[in-house]
Amino acid sequence: MKRMLIILLIVLLGIGGYQWITNDSDSSSDPPASEDQGKPDDESDGKDGPDDDATDDEPVENDAFKIESPRPNQVVGNEFLFKGKARVFEAVFQYELKDGDQVLEEDFIITSEGAPAWGTFEKTISVPADVTGPLVLKIFVESAKDGSEVHVLEIPLKTD
Repeated sequence: MKRMLIILLIVLLGIGGYQWITNDSDSSSDPPASEDQGKPDDESDGKDGPDDDATDDEPVENDAFKIESPRPNQVVGNEFLFKGKARVFEAVFQYELKDGDQVLEEDFIITSEGAPAWGTFEKTISVPADVTGPLVLKIFVESAKDGSEVHVLEIPLKTD
């Protein structure tokens, strides 16, 4: 009888300890999610452009990209910060800064990690002084299969 009580006590302590550990590990994973949710969407607008009211609050993302800056319709000066996360093959993607159909700048960016992880990136992009019209920042991955552009995101921008 004593053995049964001891075994029962051990089992109950084991279950209680398991629940305590499980609840503790669940709460330790919550702060990063709430940390992302607590960041203001327009965090970098004050640095990148003078017109905070002109940006959209919609997320700029798809399956491959989560763009923090610039925001759509953000007013940019002679340079702006391009920052975010990308989940792309071999950690590489391409971008183009366009004025209508004219490509002003094009290059590739290497993120901190390749897919399936989300790698971070940050780059300062310069805008030529003679550009006065609206711009488009086009982000995409060049398909290894056929060279086509996949996961395309276009962010409209305004110049000051």
